[in-house]
Amino acid sequence: MTRAAAMLLLLATAAVPEYLALGFTHILPHGADHVLFVLGLFFLTREPGPLLVQMTLFTLAHSLTLGLSLYGVVDLPSRVVEIAIALSIAFIAIENLSASRLRRWRPVVVFVFGLIHGLGFAHTFAERVIPPQDFLPALLSFNLGIELGQIAVVGIAFAAVSLWWKRETYQKHIARPASALIALCGLFWAVERSL
Repeated sequence: MTRAAAMLLLLATAAVPEYLALGFTHILPHGADHVLFVLGLFFLTREPGPLLVQMTLFTLAHSLTLGLSLYGVVDLPSRVVEIAIALSIAFIAIENLSASRLRRWRPVVVFVFGLIHGLGFAHTFAERVIPPQDFLPALLSFNLGIELGQIAVVGIAFAAVSLWWKRETYQKHIARPASALIALCGLFWAVERSL
């Protein structure tokens, strides 16, 4: 390895911890809207497999639009994106209230909403000046930080409801009231962001 290549590798890896932390803190504690979206997924899906599929699709989708947005391929005004994110939260939560189990088309909806959330992540990421050699490691680290934040949200949610998880009353006393609150927050943010 040449000295220049080693220097580039060192510079690139220096960005990793910073952007990993930025991605994580974009979810916890600063990403209430993204936290509520992930909780919306969590409260309808008690089986790990389907929840993992939804979270993976969400991550793939937001990673795709985050990258496309940062390369200038996709661009929407921040206000439009923020309203759409709020409506996606409300939609998922309202669906939770109208369904007792995961519907077949839910993963497709989650993927589409992930595309929208990726544009929101891009606005945060784009606020920073990144040297060209750090761009790809920073982008990947930011995405990984977001994913770790989402996993932390699910872990915290599971710990909070674990005593009721297997009970028959879980849906009635935990999942539905939580989904109703999430829906109200999403609708409130949609109205607030449109004013």
